[in-house]
Amino acid sequence: MYVILSPSCLVHNLLPPSDFQPNCYLTYRFIIPTPIVLLDTGIYIAPDIATLFEPSGPNFTAFYEKKGFNWKRLAGARVRKIGGVPAWEYIDYISDNVVGIFLDHNVRVNSVFSSYTMPVSVHQQRLGFLASRNFLMEMSLEFFVVPVNTTSNEPERVKVPFVALYTGAPFENKGS
Repeated sequence: MYVILSPSCLVHNLLPPSDFQPNCYLTYRFIIPTPIVLLDTGIYIAPDIATLFEPSGPNFTAFYEKKGFNWKRLAGARVRKIGGVPAWEYIDYISDNVVGIFLDHNVRVNSVFSSYTMPVSVHQQRLGFLASRNFLMEMSLEFFVVPVNTTSNEPERVKVPFVALYTGAPFENKGS
């Protein structure tokens, strides 16, 4: 089970008293619902994001609905820029500064993209380091995209807010 928290709640410690407070014993993963994939004709937001994030539960969807952000409409959108720079330039930045593994540059670049894994004979899709991070470096990520079925070829600016997912061990509120 995931607990959905706004990154701003974590950064500014704005959680209501009834919620647990984050501390060094808890594990969070910061995600955005726009993992990217590399297709023959360029960089796109994964076309299957609605299915991919379905197991995240109603709190995930509610977080974005509260903000009035329709992330599902971005499925399959062509990505022109990320973070205000050309998409490939931003991908190189993430592979050099966020991935944090001592492997060849091309292997790190591949890990920025969403991809499939098959642990224990079950297909799973990983988000990639662009859409899933251990540390929150920014509250949202800006994309310039051309959505699917649009009549214009002009990119649209979209700011996608990060969500903090609690991925640590289950716990109960008890006295120390």
